[in-house]
This record gives sequence, C-alpha cells and structure tokens, in this order.
Amino acid sequence: MRRINYLSGVLIGIVLLSCSSDENIIPDDENIVPDPPISQLIKVEQRSFTNGELNNTTIMNFINHKPVLWSSYDETNQLNYYQEWNYIDNEVLTSINTYLPDGHLEYEYTIFYDNENRFIQTIHKKNDIIMTTRNFIYNTDNTITSITNSGGGDSTKTFEINNNGIVDKEIVNGNVVVSVQYDNFKPIKKSFGSISYDYTYYENGLMPFTFASYFGINPVNVVLFNNSLDFASNSLTNELINEITNTNTTKKYIYTLNDNNFPSKFEYYYNGVKTLESDLFYE
Repeated sequence: MRRINYLSGVLIGIVLLSCSSDENIIPDDENIVPDPPISQLIKVEQRSFTNGELNNTTIMNFINHKPVLWSSYDETNQLNYYQEWNYIDNEVLTSINTYLPDGHLEYEYTIFYDNENRFIQTIHKKNDIIMTTRNFIYNTDNTITSITNSGGGDSTKTFEINNNGIVDKEIVNGNVVVSVQYDNFKPIKKSFGSISYDYTYYENGLMPFTFASYFGINPVNVVLFNNSLDFASNSLTNELINEITNTNTTKKYIYTLNDNNFPSKFEYYYNGVKTLESDLFYE
C-alpha cells in the first residue's frame, strides 16, 4: 500500500479547490468575495492519473462548503488514509487529523489564531512527535515573517501584503522568489524569478466557495496554511481559471457546469495530458 504524507493529500485537494487552486491586513468588506447562496457542495470525487493510469482517488465530504472528511484510495481502491477536518463553530479550520486505515492517528496539523483571525502558529506532528513548528510575526511594514523549525533547525521567509490585504510576494534571503499580480482577488500573472505565468478565465461559471473561506475573513491565512504563495495564489477567487501558460507549459482547466452555473465536473491537463478529474455533487 502506498504511504502518502498527509500534506500531499491536502495539496492535491487544493489543486481542485483553488481552481474553482499595509497594515490593513484584513481587507475592506467590499473586497471580500461572498459565497454564492445557491446549492451546497456535499461531496467531491477526485481521481489523479500518471501516464493515463489511475493512481489515486480521493473522496471529500463537505458540510457548509467546508471539507470535514477526506478519504484517499490507491489504484486498487484500497484505503491509504483518511482525514478529519475540524473547525471552531463550523467556521474556522483549527486542525486536520490523518488516520491510517486501522484507525491509528498518524499525523496532526494544528492551527492557532490571534484575536484578529490571523495565523500565529502551526504545529505538525507525526505519531505525537512534533515534526515542524511554524510561527508567524506580523510586522509594521506590511510583511509577515514566517519562522519554521524542523529537525532542530530554523528557516525564515517573508510574505509581503499589498494594499488589498493580499499576500503578493514571497521573499527568501532578501530575494523575491514568487510574486503575483492580482485583479482584485484574481491572479493574472505569477512570476518565479524570470519565469512568468499568465492567466485567462472563463466568462461563465463560479465555484460556490473559495478555499480561503476555510480560515475566516483574513485572506493571508490561505498562504500561511501551506507557507507558500505559489500553492495559495489561486485560492482567493471563485472565478474559473481557463488556462495558466508560459513559454514551455500550459495548464488547462475544463469544467462542466450545472443549472446553477457551478462546476459538476472538472478536468485538469498539463501540456495536454490529463492528470486530474473530479465530480462535484450538490444538494
């Protein structure tokens, strides 16, 4: 049976959920993308492929547009692991617990917030032993310092916040390693050093929620969840990405919409090769 670190499962899910992906850190109300009021997402069945062959199936169950249980299966439909997602008052994610098929709790990921709904610390445990502790410091120059302690050593990076309260730069050792240009909450260009990716969007269709909504009203939290602007930059908008392209790669997203203009099926292609597909179920 394939063993998968629970964070890998989280990131696979984010590919789907994100694609739907100053000092004024909390944006003005008019900048917050509201969840459309029609339909409740209750389940996602996601399949991933390698060279055209199924290698993983993930079943995600939702309540109030938030995942509460993920179950990951290998290519023979044997359970790899399952995750329980836990919230405060069914609103703000506080922990993810990952269990082996026999019910053994292997991984724990816990989030701590301050009174402004900002991440201040995350702790990742394996078999009740702390593997990684990450602390976040909010500076007066509209930046966040992330300090990661893993294996007894520390590493540091900085996230820069724009005028809309969104993280738009990731800085390591004084160098901008990732930057994103946004149109409100939509990324329109992402840069890794000299490599840039351009975004296009569908004119119709919306996701019924954003991944960022799992963490309350503060949009910086979705970046801090993975400690990565790259993974999080697509997670603030519920508009549907069509393509992300550069000179060497094309990431193509294809959606089938239901009567409420929400996706009922999703397919992801990397340079023309399908690597993910999902069915979405509503009530």
